[in-house]
Order: sequence, then structure tokens, then C-alpha cells
Amino acid sequence: MTGWKTLLFNGGLAALVLAAEILDHLAVVDWRQIVPPGAAPLVVLAIGLANIMLRHVTHGPAGWRGGGRR
Repeated sequence: MTGWKTLLFNGGLAALVLAAEILDHLAVVDWRQIVPPGAAPLVVLAIGLANIMLRHVTHGPAGWRGGGRR
């Protein structure tokens, strides 16, 4: 795997969070029905661990650095 997959994973996750926040401000999503208040820290921890694991299976710099070529 290359650094692109890590970038895409994190970018996709950020886009989902941004979309969720926009929907939350529009009062469309009731987060208490989706994620119980006590589970929110565990969700954040799980996302962090997934990012760490993904970075360990990828190699090389992320795509914007030219794929390691100079």
C-alpha cells in the first residue's frame, strides 16, 4: 500500500465528520440515537487506532510528495 490510501482514508473520514457537523447544525441528525454519549470517546479511540494500523501497512510518503521520486 502507498501513502495515498492513508490520505484517502483520513480525507474521507474528515469529509464524513464535516458533513455530519453540517447536518447536525441543520438539526437533521440526532447523534444521541447513533452514538450514545458514553461511547463517543471509544469511537474516537477506534478511529485513532485504525489510522495507526493503516499507517503501519502503508509505505512511502503520501502522494503529494511525489511518491518518493526526486
